[in-house]
Amino acid sequence: MNFYQISSEEAIKKLKTDQISGISQIEALRRLKQYGPNTLPEKPTESWLTIFLRQFKSPLVYILLLAAAIIFIVGEDKSDTFIISGILFFNAIIGAIQEGRTRRIIERLKHLITAECIVIRDGKKQLINNADLVVGDIVLLQEGERVPADVRILSATNLCIDESALTGESICVPKNAEIIEKEVPLADRHNMAYKGTYILMGIGKAIVVATGKQTQIGTIQRAIEELEGILPLRRELNRLSKWILIFVFFACLFLFFIGLLTDKPIRELLVILTALFICVIPEGLPVVLTLVLVTGVYRMARRRILVKNMQAVEALGRTDVIVIDKTGTLTRNEMIVVEIFSDSTVLNVTGEGYHPKGELLRENKKIEHIDPHSNLMHLAEASILLNRSEISYSDETGLFTIKGDPTEAALFVLGQKIGLSKENLEQKYTNVYEVPFESRLKYHAGFYTYDKKGVFFVIGAPEFIISSATSGKEKAKEQLEHFLEKGLRVIGIGMKEVDLSTFPSPEQEESERLAKFKELVERGGLHFLGLCGIQDSIRPEVGPIIEQARAAGLEIIMATGDHKQTALYVARNVGIVRPGDEVLNGTDLNRLSDQDLMKRLSKITVYARVSPDNKLRIIKLFHQRGNIVAMTGDGINDVPSMVVADLGIAMGQIGTDVAKEAADIILLDDSFVHIISAIEQGRHIFYTIRRVILYFFATNMGEILIILFALGVSIFTPFPLPITAAQILWLNFVTDGFLDIALSTEPIEKGILAKQWLKRKLRIIDKDMLLKMIYMAIPMAIGSLWLFSRYYQTNLAYARTMTLITMAMFQWFNAWNCRSEERSIFRLGWFTNRWLIVATLFVLLLQFAVVELPIMQRIFKTVPLRASDWLLIFILSSTIIILEELRKMIVSIWFTKQQFDAQNKKV
Repeated sequence: MNFYQISSEEAIKKLKTDQISGISQIEALRRLKQYGPNTLPEKPTESWLTIFLRQFKSPLVYILLLAAAIIFIVGEDKSDTFIISGILFFNAIIGAIQEGRTRRIIERLKHLITAECIVIRDGKKQLINNADLVVGDIVLLQEGERVPADVRILSATNLCIDESALTGESICVPKNAEIIEKEVPLADRHNMAYKGTYILMGIGKAIVVATGKQTQIGTIQRAIEELEGILPLRRELNRLSKWILIFVFFACLFLFFIGLLTDKPIRELLVILTALFICVIPEGLPVVLTLVLVTGVYRMARRRILVKNMQAVEALGRTDVIVIDKTGTLTRNEMIVVEIFSDSTVLNVTGEGYHPKGELLRENKKIEHIDPHSNLMHLAEASILLNRSEISYSDETGLFTIKGDPTEAALFVLGQKIGLSKENLEQKYTNVYEVPFESRLKYHAGFYTYDKKGVFFVIGAPEFIISSATSGKEKAKEQLEHFLEKGLRVIGIGMKEVDLSTFPSPEQEESERLAKFKELVERGGLHFLGLCGIQDSIRPEVGPIIEQARAAGLEIIMATGDHKQTALYVARNVGIVRPGDEVLNGTDLNRLSDQDLMKRLSKITVYARVSPDNKLRIIKLFHQRGNIVAMTGDGINDVPSMVVADLGIAMGQIGTDVAKEAADIILLDDSFVHIISAIEQGRHIFYTIRRVILYFFATNMGEILIILFALGVSIFTPFPLPITAAQILWLNFVTDGFLDIALSTEPIEKGILAKQWLKRKLRIIDKDMLLKMIYMAIPMAIGSLWLFSRYYQTNLAYARTMTLITMAMFQWFNAWNCRSEERSIFRLGWFTNRWLIVATLFVLLLQFAVVELPIMQRIFKTVPLRASDWLLIFILSSTIIILEELRKMIVSIWFTKQQFDAQNKKV
């Protein structure tokens, strides 16, 4: 039922209550039992064990566990099983610690104060917990509080509510009890108030029509539970795991046919399969990925960016579209006067939010002196005198809190910038009477005595002030149109000096006095003081950030619930809208099919007056186009699209709890400054993961080629495995492990924020990387097999030791190759990654121990090598440096030629 379409009397009747006495306490308890508490469902708190076990929910981990099980069943050395299990256990501990730490921070961000409200039950006012509110309760709405449930207004006095958390529109919405006959969107339901919205001014009485999950905010939360967003890294790891499983499946079939052809026993085939398993499975990859992501998380934490999901760090690096909500993200949700029209002149006002510091500029020149008798000075006096809002500032959060009308607060701050104070003005003007603002009247008036004369100031709708003015109407109307075209909210201010005898006597009835004071205002004859253009204060750091984002190849889109002109004004000021860009409002968007909208998607940079469903649709269309999308927001209306986006970013201070709960990343200080540095960090992590995976799989592919070659030869003639399962495990865990960790410490690459970087590297594993892996793996396999084939017939243990050290040394040199996919290691500098130097020396020492220490010889079946053997292996394995440098040089020449040809085409 749409309660806004029925009268308040009918609503009371349908919900079986009484406006005077409310429901009884007994009935309230019955309804509470029937409908449940007025709270939103919360996920049960997870135990540390549950969080720990969730770290194992990955196809890659399942494959590793399967490999460990096979090794345990058929392997001669069971220690390999415990090594793999230990690695996975270590990885799970790190992940659980980070997730638990994030959960504690989120809990601290939640409000600790229990919300309460005043209801009428059994004919008496009672203060109850919001959770105990039931449908049919008569609730009193008071300034400075949040609406406790969805309610139908029964009566209102100057009631004005901030609904930006739901609608995205940052204005004070006047409320009344009048019926609305036709169906209207949520933002236009003036006789309804919704759970979680903030009462800026006035008082009211209302009847509760929905509680808990039945409220508007509850409906959004239910929709969120049905939505699912998967981070790009998780998608790619799942894809990688799938291909590994496919490879293992065909390897098993291959082994089966080999067994049929050669009459090999099942146990021998399983041992070979185990060796293949160990070659294919990147045992150390989960640990290295976790360490890379945790390092990124802590770097961002130092910049006041809380990462809830570690994989979100990498996703931020691949983001190529950022959809931004205006209120609270581009703007501070703090109203500010930016332009004044007074004395036939347009003045600009500088400043930030509710900070009282700022200047008045005429044609970009600071106004040093203001005539105390000018219209501008009287306008400032009216702004101070007629303010009933309270502004408070928190040193801890750096934010202002407003109690009352934000418009009045903005005008008050303007008066402060001009140099006036309320204390001094109250000594000059003696207050006689005040007519409060009402949506029907469209003005707020104050009556004063001054120098034995009567004077009253009026602030209100510009149309009313202009029509009541004695002169200057045409210029004022013209300027009003200019202000409205810019998307400004315009307030008119006027004054009139009258004889004191025209003021009603204090002895008269209050209703009679009010009527006569209103008559004085509505009689007209006002002296026009000016117009004030007000907007939500734009965050000063946003403009340069948008510019940096575009330079980094990011597509910036604004999607807001605000009106088209307001959205366009902000978008132009911060640089989102450029020549040729389109602006689309929600109504027009709803008329377009997905196919038509997709054709215009690259041209539209601003979506105005959009609903949560519209935002959701926009995100999904970008996904269809193949983009990786980040969505920023602070309100409840942003949450569905934040969940579906690849990355949800919430504001930590002004953001709602629901938004913070749904986000992957939270900006703790609401500062958009850190977004670009976070993207740079994310791209570095993305590139690091590519580097690590390239090294891992190039090495593993070399091992696979060796095993497959041995299997192929064994079909025709007996041929032993050139390297044992234990030796492969040693290479993968020790050599790969330490060098991979060292590679993850590589400094941030130059030009990582360039557009070309983003265009080339949208996937972690792509065709180019596969070709590089094969290119690196082939010389490793050929070199190792050549040495093995020379010695295996005379001394198998010696041949396998030579193969082991050759593969290890190939990996050492290849680790230096993998520092960059394009740049030569000679250009990178040998000492820019000192950890790689330390790791190389350390694994050299370990490899020496494997072939020289008796205990290691017994475990890994190795024998000592001569100095000439080490020299031969060094010369052979160093060829991979030469080959990779040759590839990089050819790619660099080709890329330079492509750029040169592209520039010539432009010319």
